[in-house]
Amino acid sequence: RSKMTAQHQTAAFRLAFLLFAAAIGAVAAASGEASCSSSSSSTPTKIETSNVPTIRLSNGVEMPSVAAGSCFRDCSKTETNPSGIASNPKFFGFLPEKTYRSLTLALDMGYTHIDTALVYRSQKQIGAVLAAQFMSGQLRREDVFITSKLFHGEMAGLTRRGSTLPLDDMTPEEVADAIEGQFEQILEELGLGYVDVMLLHWPAIMDSKSEGNAARRLAAWRVLEDMYERGQARAIGVSNFSEHHLEQLMADGAKILPHVNQIEASVYKQWDDIKAYCDAKGIALMAYSPLGLGKESLLTDPVVKSIANAKGVATSQVALRYLIQKGYAVLPMSSSEERLRLNLDLLGFELSEEEMEQLDPLAKAKDEGIGLPSPYDM
Repeated sequence: RSKMTAQHQTAAFRLAFLLFAAAIGAVAAASGEASCSSSSSSTPTKIETSNVPTIRLSNGVEMPSVAAGSCFRDCSKTETNPSGIASNPKFFGFLPEKTYRSLTLALDMGYTHIDTALVYRSQKQIGAVLAAQFMSGQLRREDVFITSKLFHGEMAGLTRRGSTLPLDDMTPEEVADAIEGQFEQILEELGLGYVDVMLLHWPAIMDSKSEGNAARRLAAWRVLEDMYERGQARAIGVSNFSEHHLEQLMADGAKILPHVNQIEASVYKQWDDIKAYCDAKGIALMAYSPLGLGKESLLTDPVVKSIANAKGVATSQVALRYLIQKGYAVLPMSSSEERLRLNLDLLGFELSEEEMEQLDPLAKAKDEGIGLPSPYDM
């Protein structure tokens, strides 16, 4: 790659995660999300989750429609502002240590679906929490549903080699070898023999226009197909793929149509063409950042607030219920006991057709995501 290309990608990566910074502050203020620890030391009240809807994947696997996210991070540091960690103002990156308490609360509360990724660096913590519950007999492996992700390009200033790959500099053969290693690493970190869903995290390095991207995607996908046939993943899929990436993957020789596509989606952000394609093909959709992290907080939107007040529920619950009724599985993330409870307790109400129609125009009006690149830009 040319020096200018590398510099451009470095700037793009930095910009994307600086946008995370403002986003995290905005949503924290709006949602009441405070610290990484709960204010209560008692065991949280368990929510009845036997009726939490599931999404049947095209291979018959039932995927719970609400998951606990684990992408904890502090990306608020800029050239002029310190990080959000008073004792370490230079910090910029992931904070996997927050996973211990958050996941313990989530499991005690009744969450069964956990979303993670190699790049989040939270899988060892997830493995430790699960091991404790497996040993005590509180949970069996069959009681939890684990989604993880691999095949993530380098992100200058945020990640280091190991969890990410210098994809633009790799041959398809090198990609296949690396993905086999990453798959094994994920299982070892989680302490599990298999995952329920394994996804390709991105179609390429963010904003990459490399001509070799399609061949690298196919090489990585063939590793997932092999692991699926061996039972090391009950389902396989992709993340941040456009309909064009999906079409190309199958045209290039993929044997298995992805079971899942995990994309950004919220009341303020919809990829209508991607959703229409996946719905038509039977590819289940998972929504990350479902509560938004944009310049404006959807949690204070007048339309969302009005519906929430009428229903007697939180604005976050309206935003999540909206996505579930549109057919998504949702992946909210929190370390607040109260917020975790609200994010799971979505079954006591339903949005009417009229209320759904009130919310539908907001995505077109705002078109506001968290600042990551468009799937169409790579």
